[in-house]
This record gives sequence, C-alpha cells and structure tokens, in this order.
Amino acid sequence: MRRDHFSAGVINQILHWIDDHIHEKITLEDLSRIAGYSKWHLQRMFYDQMSVTAASYIRHDKLHRSIRDLKFGDCSIIEIAEKYSFSSQQSYTRTFKHVLTCTPSQCRARRNHLFNGLEGEALCKACHQLYD
Repeated sequence: MRRDHFSAGVINQILHWIDDHIHEKITLEDLSRIAGYSKWHLQRMFYDQMSVTAASYIRHDKLHRSIRDLKFGDCSIIEIAEKYSFSSQQSYTRTFKHVLTCTPSQCRARRNHLFNGLEGEALCKACHQLYD
C-alpha cells in the first residue's frame, strides 16, 4: 500500500510537469530525469498508475488541448501543430485522425456555440455526438 502511495506521488509530480510543459517536445528521458528513475522503471510506474503509457498520455493531452484551439482560435493548423510540438502539420493531422477519428480541418469546421465551456475529451465527445 505504501509503495502505491509513493508511486502515485511520483506520477502526480510527473503529470504536473507535463501540464506545465505541454507545448514543448516531451521525451521519456525528460520524465525520467524529473522523477529520478530509469525510463524503464518510470514507464512501468506510469502504466501501473494511469493504465496508459506516458507517450500515449502526452499525445492524447496535446491533441485534446488542440481541439479548443481549432474550434475557438484563429491560428492555422500548422501553427497549432507547432504550438504542441508536433514535428510537422502532416504528423499532427495523421495523429489527430488516428486518435480522434476526424481531421483537424473537420474538427475546425464543426464549430458550435454549444461547445462553449467544454474542454479536452468532453469537447471532442460532444462534437462527435452532435455531428456523427
């Protein structure tokens, strides 16, 4: 029990760091350095606590945050891809479509005042419920 509590504290620290650095390229080596564990041990701890890999968590977080920029912002898709440190617009679009089942352009076209106040995954789900 004590070990799980300790692991949860380490992962909570990592989650806060990810949140503070979400617009940067985040590597497993960065997380390992912050946590003070080998990247292999950190991956196991992260998965045990979050039921998802660190890379997947970061990717989903970046994508879900970018939805708000697409729907309510004026930046181009390439600017949003750069903002969230994707290597290119193509990489962002490919990842977006794979994870969220629509393209950034389709997401942007589905603007609706009903989405005001929603963020992240809730915003994505509401959009799919309304338009799919």
